[in-house]
Amino acid sequence: MKIDLGYIGAMVARYHARKPPIHEIKNPLVGKQIGVIRIGEAYQITLSDEIKQVQGLMSMTVEEFFSKDINVQNADLTDIFSNRPQDQWLVFSQYLHESKYFDSLSDEELNKVETILQHITDGLDSLTTYSGINLFGIKKQQLNSYEAHLELASSTAALQHFSDTLLSDNVKAGFDQLIQDYVRHYTKIVMDYQSIEERFYTARAKIKSLNAPLTYQQTRQLSMTNKLGKTIYTHEEIESIINHYQEMFKALKVKKTCPLYY
Repeated sequence: MKIDLGYIGAMVARYHARKPPIHEIKNPLVGKQIGVIRIGEAYQITLSDEIKQVQGLMSMTVEEFFSKDINVQNADLTDIFSNRPQDQWLVFSQYLHESKYFDSLSDEELNKVETILQHITDGLDSLTTYSGINLFGIKKQQLNSYEAHLELASSTAALQHFSDTLLSDNVKAGFDQLIQDYVRHYTKIVMDYQSIEERFYTARAKIKSLNAPLTYQQTRQLSMTNKLGKTIYTHEEIESIINHYQEMFKALKVKKTCPLYY
């Protein structure tokens, strides 16, 4: 699958598919006359249908706009999830859209599916190196490293449950492959990931203690954060804890009901 930078969701694609071609839209203003004044002189202007050409040109710039995103410009051609790190749900949605999975769904069901995919992937959307273009302008809360490990396991389990519950045959096989690509993409990131706050603790833990007057609570807080700042986990240890989380999620007894009707 190749990322379509002009794709911003199946609901939007469905809406555009329902619209008549631009050349068939009848502009109610065509033929109308309006009076204008320019440099002290009055003119009568008759509106024509040339406005349609302007509208057509404007609608062709969506993909060009997203191609300017710093994340797209720095994307790894071998990693499909490096293109839209703040809206990873679009990768899964585009696949389902191109696989015709959405064709049999009502607008309400389609909207629920895309909302589910957004909720599943939102957590890790904050781990992007560059801010870039945020499709909906929603500020994503930055995770710490421990939360990122848990979120990777959680979102992976949720995506797999989505696939096992709703998909079948070739569509499921392709979706499962995307899940593996998703895991591969984020596993590399979380191995060395630290939030801004954690990087501060790491740097402060290296500084020699100052003889500053601190309250008991401040002293206790400083001691704990310094210990966290000095704690280093190997990749093997991180992978082990993520696998442990995944096993915990697999052990959950999930109600086998289509999530569209939760």
